[in-house]
Amino acid sequence: MGDQAHTYNTSAQTVADVLAEQHITLTPGDMLDPSLATTLVPLDSTTIRLIRARPIHIIHGTETRDLWTTLVNPSDILKQSDIVLDPKDRIWLDGQSVSTGEFALWPMSVQSIVIRPAMSVTILDGTEEVSLSTAVDTVGEALYEAGMTLFAADTVTPDLSASLTPNTRITITRAQPITILADGQTIDALYSGQTVGEALAEGGVSLTGLDYSLPTEESAVTPGMTIQIIRVTEELITEDESLPFETLYQADAARELDTRAMIQAGQNGVRRHTMRIRYENGQEISREYMGSEEITPLQNHIVSYGTQIVLRTIDTPEGPREYWRTFKVYATSYHPAALGGDNRTAIGMTLVKGVIGGDPKLIPWRTNLYVPEYGLGVMGDTGGPRGSRYWIDLGYSDEDYVSWHRYTEIYLLTPVPEEIPYLLPTWAAPH
Repeated sequence: MGDQAHTYNTSAQTVADVLAEQHITLTPGDMLDPSLATTLVPLDSTTIRLIRARPIHIIHGTETRDLWTTLVNPSDILKQSDIVLDPKDRIWLDGQSVSTGEFALWPMSVQSIVIRPAMSVTILDGTEEVSLSTAVDTVGEALYEAGMTLFAADTVTPDLSASLTPNTRITITRAQPITILADGQTIDALYSGQTVGEALAEGGVSLTGLDYSLPTEESAVTPGMTIQIIRVTEELITEDESLPFETLYQADAARELDTRAMIQAGQNGVRRHTMRIRYENGQEISREYMGSEEITPLQNHIVSYGTQIVLRTIDTPEGPREYWRTFKVYATSYHPAALGGDNRTAIGMTLVKGVIGGDPKLIPWRTNLYVPEYGLGVMGDTGGPRGSRYWIDLGYSDEDYVSWHRYTEIYLLTPVPEEIPYLLPTWAAPH
């Protein structure tokens, strides 16, 4: 039995009786010669050969088998199990990796046989497609077996450490030479990103806020491409505009003529204008007006002026005279000879003593006047260009001419003209 031999006499009739007599039990797969039913011949010497079957554990891909066999050679065991090997299959005998050639000539019995069947793998390298039959474990091992050279910036999908499965499709994305201009630096390197955005991420260049790239992030990467990064910042600036107040006048019938009172003090307003300035790589490229707001309200200066005419009396050499307005002027004098002999006034009067020239917007035409030390007169002429509206010319004939050059108070006598300038201009000294 096995490598051991036992000789003894027996009265057993068959091989089966002999095994029973010796308490030998057969197990599945055992090899017995002659068979159990063989009849023994009395007085003849009979040799019974029993070869015990061994347990074998077989893993073939995802299939597991346990069997008993008397076969020793692993190749014979697989044939018995109807397992056909592919030259690219990987084989482990009792945990030891062996080649198919070693497998066929394996000299000792084994307890386990593990087979990793070869599988079809497709490798896409750019436009080149390679088909491979392999039994390696990972994507990286498959690429090595196929003789594929990878560079640091190349990317592989699935990952190099990913396990292979039948019909795995491996894609190699080759890095491209790209120049990135960012933040005053030039970065020349190999990048595997397929788009500008992917290449920037790979190069550690980020776009934040309003930043953008040329070409855009969605653009496809091409070898030798230059990508420019535009850093964008914006700021809001304000400019204050002064709004000067106006002086407004309001007539007041309850206030005496030529008197004034301030109703409201003027205050300049301030309007704040806001602009948005856009900078690209530190250079201003645009300004956008965002609007304005009044931060200090404008307040006009309001003055009330009297329109109530109050009649008063002044004593003159010709007797008391009633007047309704008085103010100071600078007085000069003139006569026909000073005008080249012209004795006609602007309103057709003859230039003699008593005719007074002035600004009709200050003193209405034909207004009766009293000028101390000159006497009575009437507004009947205009003067030449003056440095102040508060300037009058006192008329004379050539025979009675008197030169005047001084300030004096004048009185506008009744009757009051139908149209009078209630609001006189601010007094200004002649010059």
